[in-house]
Amino acid sequence: MKKLYIVMLFCMIQSNLFAQFRIKVLDEQTREPVSFAGVYYPDSKTGTIADADGVFTIHTQKNSLLVQITSIGYQTRLETVKLSAPELTIYMKPSIHELQEIVVSDNSSKLQGENVLNVEKLYLTGNTDIQGISLAGKLSSVAGISNFSTGTGIGKPVIRGLSGNRVAVFSQGIRVENQQWGDEHGLGLDENGYDQVEIIKGPASLLYGSDALGGVLYFSDERYAKDNSMDAALTSEFNSNTNGWRNTGAFKLSRERFHWNMFGGYTTHEDYKDGNNNYVGNSRFRTGDFKTSLGYSGDKFITALKYNFLNEQYGLSEPEGVGDTRSGSRKPELPYQDLTTHLISLENTIFFNNESKLKLDVGYIFNNRKEFEEHEHDADGHEDDTPAHGTDAALNMNLSTASYNARWYSPQAGERWTFIAGSQGMYQKNTNRGEETLIPNAHTTDVGVFALSDYHYSKKSYWQAGLRLDGRFIDGEGFSKNYAAVNFSIGVHHQLAEDFSLRANLSSGYRAPNMFELLSNGLHEGTNRYEIGNPDLKTENSYQIDASLEYKTEHLDLFVNPYFNYIRHYIYLQPSNEVKEELPVYYFAQTDAYLYGGEAGFHLHPHPLHWLHLEGSYSSTFGQDTDHRDLPLIPSQKLNATVRASLTGKKMIEKFSVYIHDQYSLAQNRVAEYETTTGSYNLVNAGLALECKVNKQKVLLNVAVNNIFDKAYYDHLSRYKADGIYNMGRNMTVRLSWLL
Repeated sequence: MKKLYIVMLFCMIQSNLFAQFRIKVLDEQTREPVSFAGVYYPDSKTGTIADADGVFTIHTQKNSLLVQITSIGYQTRLETVKLSAPELTIYMKPSIHELQEIVVSDNSSKLQGENVLNVEKLYLTGNTDIQGISLAGKLSSVAGISNFSTGTGIGKPVIRGLSGNRVAVFSQGIRVENQQWGDEHGLGLDENGYDQVEIIKGPASLLYGSDALGGVLYFSDERYAKDNSMDAALTSEFNSNTNGWRNTGAFKLSRERFHWNMFGGYTTHEDYKDGNNNYVGNSRFRTGDFKTSLGYSGDKFITALKYNFLNEQYGLSEPEGVGDTRSGSRKPELPYQDLTTHLISLENTIFFNNESKLKLDVGYIFNNRKEFEEHEHDADGHEDDTPAHGTDAALNMNLSTASYNARWYSPQAGERWTFIAGSQGMYQKNTNRGEETLIPNAHTTDVGVFALSDYHYSKKSYWQAGLRLDGRFIDGEGFSKNYAAVNFSIGVHHQLAEDFSLRANLSSGYRAPNMFELLSNGLHEGTNRYEIGNPDLKTENSYQIDASLEYKTEHLDLFVNPYFNYIRHYIYLQPSNEVKEELPVYYFAQTDAYLYGGEAGFHLHPHPLHWLHLEGSYSSTFGQDTDHRDLPLIPSQKLNATVRASLTGKKMIEKFSVYIHDQYSLAQNRVAEYETTTGSYNLVNAGLALECKVNKQKVLLNVAVNNIFDKAYYDHLSRYKADGIYNMGRNMTVRLSWLL
């Protein structure tokens, strides 16, 4: 312990020996100070606030530092500040537009206005406009994103008609692997402790490898507390429909160069009620999560050790369980799932004298998936009438994944050129411990290398191009297969005029078939199907062209995002006339297919009513194979409209906002062979949010009502639709947050 104190004392002494730089933030036109501007250092995820004179200080031995400065009424400033003198000045340009957002998913840290890819952002911390019980449900508030749901708790994001292993998910800098091939298996992440998620629609294999064929969800952790400060928060949320409670806590501490974040939460729900006032039996669920990180921010390197734990228990509903009474129990009955995920990672950034940097993230994920059923089978496959009591799981699968993600970023030629090169890889092992086996024991090895270059042709034109090589090697019981792929991407972002900008991208992606598609041979309890894999499946290859046209003025934003995606060797489930164990048999097959559609929307805040916001969006996806047969699980077209008022209060109430939202889902009549059509429906939601000061402490109150008119409806991507089980009826959410 004495040695530890000496080391900490040495670090604090060293921090005081670092050079001090005084930075002043001024208005470019008036030369007046920009008071209380927000200062953020993207590399270390730390920050501070300028004082009333627009001044902040930096203690460092580095020659340069990447700094983001934001203030309402000014353009967001993101630049590498050359620390050449003890006192420096940064000028902020007044702007009528909202603050530009910084994109972090490619690790080069750039403003969205300079990014070739159109990256959507959804803020999860303090966002009172998004509602939903599951994380995937909240993600579906973004145009082009849908939710493949199993009740209220389990949700899988769908990006332009693609989901599961076709969407790569990143957390703590590494790819999340949690047996996501399962239709009834969710993200395996809890939103607690995440600040935002960046969403890339379309093939992104160049930067993210296999499984990024349909898109990427990149989760960013909450920022550390500001320099030499401590933050804490307690939040409690109640959902009336399920008598559900969600309680979370957060603690942040920053001292000198050390930072510590800790988050924890527990969620519990009873059975939900549909729009016909019927309770859906065994739709109850409960989750518990814990997340912590310990970071150090140095001049030569930045490091953070992070750990994330999540346990989820979900009941699986059946048609005979729907009735007019609720059991009142919160413990799932048979059949149910018990899912446990451990994620530990080490994020490192190393800086070099030529302003280049190396980001190296390594991690390990352990996922255990258990399914408890109402009966078991003997060794011959016959039913055993002895009921399971939850002591032994019929399905018990372990998935262990060790992975790395390395990227080297280097500015070239006066920062007009930037170069990124990297490599990603993983070693994954699947082990069965239960009576049932969906896929045999096997291990998978992935490795990929890539190079990407950005070229700033001018202040109005940004180009990007890259190439990637990948390999996947699978070895199982009596099975061995190798896959390889070459992918490319080229794109441009060009400012056509002062108010018009255009993004255009042509990119490819690939996905090697997963173990389930290759080797499954048995009853899949969650889908009520007997599924048989195909060891001869080929690699899926995607080629997409997409564009984004944006128009921005002082009071109006417009966007149109069309796309066309051709997928060679598209993998799908083909129904047959066979029956095994009293269930229909489905085979995995391949065909060439294409998906097309897009999103469009607007945001109007009319003058002089700057507090009033009118928003609307339209999203569509259509999918067919080359024989003009409709693809399965394509989301319906959706129209969204929102009216929102945001006001600044006085005295105790500092901010006040209220909104009303309407979502219209068109009928989905273009369905695959084994699907049923879905009728149209309209949902109306409303809510309000208050930000108050109570005894100098900030208190946030959010009240929202979803499905106000208690509509009984089926969503086309609800797994329960085939069983005649409706989605959730009216639900009131009350959330209270106390920021200490």
